[in-house]
Amino acid sequence: MPDVMSELRPLVARITRRPVEDITPDSRFSGLGSWGSLAAMRLLAAIEQTYGVQLDLRTYMKVETVGELAGQLSRHVAAGSGPYLAGTPARTPNP
Repeated sequence: MPDVMSELRPLVARITRRPVEDITPDSRFSGLGSWGSLAAMRLLAAIEQTYGVQLDLRTYMKVETVGELAGQLSRHVAAGSGPYLAGTPARTPNP
């Protein structure tokens, strides 16, 4: 199984404009400074693009920590819920 946490941390860091070293499994999204609904939707889009999975929006919005989100993603990846290959985007973004 891919190491979802090590791949998720840079995504969260990029979206929140925080150093990746500040992002831990215990990091609460509400404590990341620039976190809000726009950042949440940007992260959801990045997750869908990177992992090729679609998370349930209501469930996603209830997640409080980066570790909880990594757990959700791990379950989706393990269940084969998307065409995820470690380090390979599921879709190519349009320029």
